[in-house]
Amino acid sequence: MDFLVQAIIPYILLYKYWALFIATFLASFALPIPAGTLLIASAAFASQGYFNIAIIFIIVLIANIAGDNSSYWFARLYGRRILSRVPFIQKILVSKDFTLIEKAISRRPGFIIFISRFEVISTLTINLICGLGKATYKKFLFFEVLGSFANVIFYIIIGYSFGDSWQAVNKLIGNFSILFFLVIALGISLFWKKILAKLKREIEK
Repeated sequence: MDFLVQAIIPYILLYKYWALFIATFLASFALPIPAGTLLIASAAFASQGYFNIAIIFIIVLIANIAGDNSSYWFARLYGRRILSRVPFIQKILVSKDFTLIEKAISRRPGFIIFISRFEVISTLTINLICGLGKATYKKFLFFEVLGSFANVIFYIIIGYSFGDSWQAVNKLIGNFSILFFLVIALGISLFWKKILAKLKREIEK
């Protein structure tokens, strides 16, 4: 997604906080924009005096929370009505396995919501599933805010600490993230296997 970063950064440099807010909101709401990379870059610019780091923190945190919640409620109120018009997605939505996944996330949403905040595709996916499955909003909000706070702090510290070297560090984080999320995905798949098996047994009773 380097081309997206290169396309968006000039707007952030030109329009500053407004552009950063809009890009972050869209990344949380619906578009796979590399918000973490943009935050690292913005924090790096702040270390050079171009931005105020405190304002960046507030702007990005609000944008993340607003985007995630908008995504959740859009999926909850309109998701099935819209997605059911797409044939192959409709089959997924009515499948037994998807119903079980919805129940699994609804029962134990904490870890999966929290960890998904660190990667844009997983964030969008979990927001969508939580909304479609009508996961308890209080639980979603609590772990979403907690995850967003940790996410923003993490990327700000990286960008601000490394300054001019942010691109090299971001590339290193990207490579590490692939390995990290493969491990997480494996752990979640094993965890869900047990949960789904238990739910299937309950349904069959």
